[in-house]
Amino acid sequence: MNKDRYFAKVVHVPDTFSVVINAGAEQDVEVGMQFLVVGLGDVILDPDTGEEIEQLEIVKGRAQVEHVQAKLSTLKSIEYTRPADTKEIKKVTSRGAAGLATLFGSQDTITESITPSQPVLRGLNSVQIGDLVIKI
Repeated sequence: MNKDRYFAKVVHVPDTFSVVINAGAEQDVEVGMQFLVVGLGDVILDPDTGEEIEQLEIVKGRAQVEHVQAKLSTLKSIEYTRPADTKEIKKVTSRGAAGLATLFGSQDTITESITPSQPVLRGLNSVQIGDLVIKI
């Protein structure tokens, strides 16, 4: 593990969107700084030589500093996603007199898909105390 690569550790997880790290103003952290939150996975071995390559970093999300104290900082997710729940609306329109159009099959069906236009803040993925942050 390259300890110089990691800026700080997660010391508290208040909710799925935020983390607190063990670095603050004393470590020159400022509001607006961005970090990649990672957990450490397995050590990866070269299949040919058996040599240890590196420990796998599992990306849990990108976050930005929202609040700074002397030795702590609060980070909040900065990744957004669009909701997957697309709604389909079918409109049936008739030509001519409403009753006669239904009897003689002269109706048009229009299908329209509507996806909410506002992106939704994505939570950090399974962050735990002890996960690491990399300055980006």
